[in-house]
Amino acid sequence: MKQRRKPKTMTPVAFELPDTTDLASVNRAEVEVIRLATQGHLKPREALVYTRMLEHRRRAIGDVELEEMLERLEREGKQARGARS
Repeated sequence: MKQRRKPKTMTPVAFELPDTTDLASVNRAEVEVIRLATQGHLKPREALVYTRMLEHRRRAIGDVELEEMLERLEREGKQARGARS
C-alpha cells in the first residue's frame, strides 16, 4: 500500500517589502523577493507566490495610471475642441 505524502506547507518568514504604491516600488519589491529566494530565506515556490501577487499589483497600478492618462487626454481634447469653436 502506497503512503500518501503530507503536503508541504509554507513556513512563515518575516521580511519587509516596500509599499507598492507605484510601478517603481513594485519593481523594488520584486527585486527583494528574488534576493530573499537566492539567499535561501524563501523557497522558490514561496517566491513565486509573492511575485504573482506583485504582478497583480503591477497590473492594477498600470490600469489606474492608464485610466488617469486617458481621462487627461479626453479633458485636453475637449478643451482643444472648445478653443477652436
